[in-house]
Amino acid sequence: MTLFHNTGKLAFYIILVLSSYFFLPNPSSFADIFATSQNQTGHDSIITTTGQATKIHSGHNNAITKTKQILANGKTNGLINNSLSENSKVVILTFGDTEKSQFTTAKPILDQYGYKASFFITCNYAGQTHRLSWNDILALQQDGQDIESKGMTHADLNNLSSGALDFEIGGSKLCLQTHGINSPNIFAAVHGDVGNNPAVIDIISKYYGYADDGFANLMFLHCDGYDSKQTSCQTYDGSRMLSYANRYSIREASHNSWDARYQHDDQTIFQKFVEEVNSGVGVNNKIGMVDAIPIVAYHIIDNSKNPSSTDINLFAAEMKYLHENGFKVIPMSNLGYDESTNYMYLE
Repeated sequence: MTLFHNTGKLAFYIILVLSSYFFLPNPSSFADIFATSQNQTGHDSIITTTGQATKIHSGHNNAITKTKQILANGKTNGLINNSLSENSKVVILTFGDTEKSQFTTAKPILDQYGYKASFFITCNYAGQTHRLSWNDILALQQDGQDIESKGMTHADLNNLSSGALDFEIGGSKLCLQTHGINSPNIFAAVHGDVGNNPAVIDIISKYYGYADDGFANLMFLHCDGYDSKQTSCQTYDGSRMLSYANRYSIREASHNSWDARYQHDDQTIFQKFVEEVNSGVGVNNKIGMVDAIPIVAYHIIDNSKNPSSTDINLFAAEMKYLHENGFKVIPMSNLGYDESTNYMYLE
């Protein structure tokens, strides 16, 4: 009986140690990663890599919906296997407001790890002081970064006429294409607050397949992880009411909300970042497939302590953490939509 009891305790401690190793971030890594990153980055450190250019997708009308092929048996061919044999650690990174530091500072850090992100461009911002130039934007695209739309003038969409909405939403797509951007298919709403506005959502869906809009710790490919108890990503429910989560309300976590709330206390913000990117892993492991994905949104990457900025060494430490802990970083353009199930999926 004693032998059995001791053996049981030993087994328990072994399981506890192994689970801590595989599923919990190592607290000591916070300081280590942050310290080592401080010697690796800066405004002038430019690292150039060459990646594949953004893919051009074809589709009907203006909005492009990438769908899985439906086979004779009613199943889909599965352009990517979302089972855990791939990787339950998936993160999407976005950059908004066409800030110059995204090219001069953030991109060299992304390049160290081969990471591709989604850059949302406001057309009339391009070329302004401290904004990306069109040459910068084209260079991002040439290097495989995802270029998407964030309107013509950065206007709040909620109180615009239908004509003004067409200009902001459809006009920005045309503007990007005129400047050489390949088929932008995702629209980011200023302030992320149009999810309950059918007039805006309907015009976005006229020109784009997806929209970055709203805030949450996680987005769910099946739109089923929120309190609303949704079971699919249909844009409207049976009563023609907009659903809480759908492909035009893809929700993200704002890094600048941490930057402002914690007054650029980088150690605290780093821990928040680690919690955020790990928050979907347990969900995915429990259901045996990738459904929960954190989307982290950035704007300025510099040391100005601006409410819209993230400190350079903090950003570098965060990217290093993703790399050292086996996260797969993908652009938002890797999302697809299955019309037969009304689920999103990863390409």
